[in-house]
Amino acid sequence: MQKTIVILTLKQHQNGVWITRLVECLEKSKDVTCEVRSLETWMEDGLVVSSPCMTTNIAAIINRVSDAARPPQYKATLAILGMAQSLGIPIINGPQSYALCGNKWCHHMLFTQAGLKSPLTITFWNDGSSNCAIEYMNKRIKDMKSEEGCTLLVKPNAGGFGAGIKRITLPPQDHDITVFEDSVTLLQKYEQPRHNKLYRVWFLRGKVQCAVERDVQDDNHFTNACSGSCTIQAPPKAWDVPLQVKQELEEQLLPLLADAHCGSVEFLHSLDSSRMYFDLNLLSTLPIKVTDEDGVWQKEYNPWMELAEAILQIIDGRNISLLEV
Repeated sequence: MQKTIVILTLKQHQNGVWITRLVECLEKSKDVTCEVRSLETWMEDGLVVSSPCMTTNIAAIINRVSDAARPPQYKATLAILGMAQSLGIPIINGPQSYALCGNKWCHHMLFTQAGLKSPLTITFWNDGSSNCAIEYMNKRIKDMKSEEGCTLLVKPNAGGFGAGIKRITLPPQDHDITVFEDSVTLLQKYEQPRHNKLYRVWFLRGKVQCAVERDVQDDNHFTNACSGSCTIQAPPKAWDVPLQVKQELEEQLLPLLADAHCGSVEFLHSLDSSRMYFDLNLLSTLPIKVTDEDGVWQKEYNPWMELAEAILQIIDGRNISLLEV
């Protein structure tokens, strides 16, 4: 029986470039059959959980479900990944890393565990049931030792492309209170990017893959920069990753995420030149278009093809080069 590589995603993302571009590259190998399967459809069709035949035609699962999936989707994804793992099905970006990356507060715990700096961040529980939310928020702000006039970011625990992020000035007002779907809010000290630049570094199989630098022009750019979002017009610039950054990621952070096969990390340099890591993503759109006046990337370099090639090698150990197919 021909086995299929399942690309698992959300129904709303089935035609996203982070899915279609990967499938195009994977299918350049004549031995590969891919199926883009939405989480919702898989669950709606009904999983015959008592039958061993349910997964016999699956060669591997590539987890492309957004880290910012809604809580029910997030829970179902973890269940499917855990089930597949118990059956010995290879998974690209497995349940351990997905569980951590689906919670932004976990990003900061990982950065701390890895010995990396990140903006001061505190969680705040608000399920909308209390009329004392502003008091609780002020208590958490006091814990941060933030003074009046200080700028904070109010962030959802799970969100993509800057969705739900507010920038507020202390003291907070009632309209600064937001109830997010999982009831978790992050309060984060705002760090002004030095030279108005943000950086995103993609990783693949525990190593740095490529990176870009993005100029920040306003709040929208700050929350969307380097994301590949179509709301930003100017393409990012290919960036040559310094040795120290490579060491921080490859030797300190990524070893904490054994089943994170691909993704990206974002950071900025604060005004005092400290490198501040602030985001970690498994579903991270690789660069579609970049400027590369300095020749950082090799001519004809295709990060999507490199990703597809690495995925096939992870799945069955084949020493196949899709770049030559």
